[in-house]
Amino acid sequence: MEITCDIAMDLVDVYTSRAASEDTETAVRDHLKSCKECRRFYDGYKKSLDEEKKKKQTCFKVETSPCAADELIADSMTKVSKRLRRRRIISIVCSCISIAIVLASAVIDLRSILSDSD
Repeated sequence: MEITCDIAMDLVDVYTSRAASEDTETAVRDHLKSCKECRRFYDGYKKSLDEEKKKKQTCFKVETSPCAADELIADSMTKVSKRLRRRRIISIVCSCISIAIVLASAVIDLRSILSDSD
């Protein structure tokens, strides 16, 4: 199956990440073999991905002791726990307010019904 340069360039990301079907991989591979411009584009794309991957690996290398890592995890868990506790409290308060409003409106309706029957 022959594809155009536009289609090949659109599929380079899928092809590079190995997420394409076998037919798509074959079509893109065949096109890259026969088209110098698309091959140049593919090589540049792949090179930029490799450079980006290297930058990410070097940026996030942090030397920590196992104890420090445990402290970081414990600190994160404490923050998450506090956030969840706050959300739970807010949810309970909102529920109580909603119940109070429903009860108040029921009492008002009941009073109006009782006063109409007199």
